[in-house]
Amino acid sequence: MTYAPQSIPPRTRLPACVAAVLVLLWSASGPLEAQQRRAINATSIHGVPGGVLLARLPERATLSTGATRGGWREVTLDGWVATSLLTADRRNGFDVSVTGSDVRLRAAPNGAEIALLEKGMLLDRIEARGRWTHVRRKAWVRSNAVAAAGATTTAQRPRPAARPAPGNAPAPRDTQPDSAAAYRPMSQAQAPATPAAAPGADAEVMEAARAASLHSVPEGPRSGSFVPGTPVTIVGRAGEWVRVQAEGWVRESELKPATGGPLVGVTAAEVRANPERYVGQTVEWRVQYVSTAVADELRPEMPPGQPYILARGPLPEPGFVYIMVTPQELTRISAFPALTELTVRATVRAARTRFLATPVIQLRTLVSPASPAGS
Repeated sequence: MTYAPQSIPPRTRLPACVAAVLVLLWSASGPLEAQQRRAINATSIHGVPGGVLLARLPERATLSTGATRGGWREVTLDGWVATSLLTADRRNGFDVSVTGSDVRLRAAPNGAEIALLEKGMLLDRIEARGRWTHVRRKAWVRSNAVAAAGATTTAQRPRPAARPAPGNAPAPRDTQPDSAAAYRPMSQAQAPATPAAAPGADAEVMEAARAASLHSVPEGPRSGSFVPGTPVTIVGRAGEWVRVQAEGWVRESELKPATGGPLVGVTAAEVRANPERYVGQTVEWRVQYVSTAVADELRPEMPPGQPYILARGPLPEPGFVYIMVTPQELTRISAFPALTELTVRATVRAARTRFLATPVIQLRTLVSPASPAGS
């Protein structure tokens, strides 16, 4: 596996005595370093000014800043990464590199998110603590991303900055892909939809702040409720909604076998994160019709000449989905006005295409609307 150069000159290890002196000097400069900490707005982070992309700040964060060069400012990324997403890598004098895409850099083990690291990013290893590794790296951001002096960080939930390319992208994770890792579709215009890590030691556990309604799908009918203080584990995100798991007890006499119908409430992000589980399964999705097209060599997941629908969704996610249809279904659906909301039952054919994070599904049933308005 090869990675793009990170545009930084190779470094050499210092003798232990010199390193010790530098550590003492760095410690003594603590007050000065504190004065150089500045709020940085959501932005991309590069190895050198204008160089390869290393990471992204999803929200405003406070970082130590250094030299300026042209329209760029040096910053220091310092935080914790799940050890399972790092590998030993001695290139350019660093210690480790990132093995996944959009990997979370946290302020503390399982703490607040600071940045999203790109695959192959090189880092210095500071220490290890359980399943977490403390890492550090100097990098560069555009000077206009540095907030005015005295600006402070906000307490908002981090939301990833959009990538410059359109479409969806993998989402942040703290786990390996084979452990139900989370991916978060990115959009230039809307907040992302993200399944979080599978329940475990690093899962995000919260509790109901007040009496809360439970819904089988975002904006769907109410299917239950939580009393204040009910602990829940977040396992997915879609816009302003989160998918949760809660643990409790019911009498066995109050249960019956599942009907085995289509999967409801599954997000496209979950399909991308776990294709082995969802490819071949039937899902029920609410989408927004955009246009019709015919498959070409850029979409090898569909047979050449296959008619399909480009739709936004599954709602309320901001991404897109390709829906394979028959010529008769194409004629029927193309009669709908653009942006008509459709509820479809379809079989997942591919979790993503070769070039885009867009899932491919094959229409089985158009649940609603039954026909175009006015027909």
